[in-house]
Amino acid sequence: NNEDQIGYLLSPHLEFQLMLVADGMGGHLKGEVASSIVRDTFIKSFENSRKPSSIKDAKKALKKIIKRANSLVHKLSSKRDEYYGMGTTVVLALVLDEETIILNCGDSRAYTYTKKDSTLKQITTDQTCVEYLYRLGVITKEEMKTHPKRHVLMNALGIASSVDFDVTVIDNSSFDYLLLCSDGYSNMVDEIETIELFKLHSQNNVKEICGAMVAKAIENGGLDNISVTLMEVIG
Repeated sequence: NNEDQIGYLLSPHLEFQLMLVADGMGGHLKGEVASSIVRDTFIKSFENSRKPSSIKDAKKALKKIIKRANSLVHKLSSKRDEYYGMGTTVVLALVLDEETIILNCGDSRAYTYTKKDSTLKQITTDQTCVEYLYRLGVITKEEMKTHPKRHVLMNALGIASSVDFDVTVIDNSSFDYLLLCSDGYSNMVDEIETIELFKLHSQNNVKEICGAMVAKAIENGGLDNISVTLMEVIG
């Protein structure tokens, strides 16, 4: 059952782009409903909008929308037994002229890649139990990979009446590609392999690169739904 959702929007006036990945949780508890609600809420909120006048205004808009999405998921989960306990991660990029705003809740990730020095940089921080233990110094990076609680989220959208999320602003001149993915990709393909994929397919278009990424995740085991979306900076 695929509980992942990908969203993409190019504004009618070509003023901004919106891209997101949401990974629903709950299995029979309808995680795919939660991720669909989040995707649709963001897309519909921006599809007739003009470009935010400032980064501050853009952050305010994102904050308002994610709170609305969280409320919709949480209320549905609370009112209907078949949806009880559902939730979703989300990682989102609002791409403006000079800067991109990254918003994340959960463990779906955003990465940047620069061709000049073949550098892959993780922009988001996983909101997971093992990430928390690692930052406390309780476990090592290697131990994170096999820890029994490695799949336990510390935060997700829709599981409570309020929502916590991180916001990061990055300069568009600092990268060549922006990658968003669910943990179905990041758990299967490590950073070294991802760099090799970029290097190997650097002459291909983004659709072909995404195809190669999904194929690699499947080759490495494909234990979960695999979702990736990729933007190339041109010019």
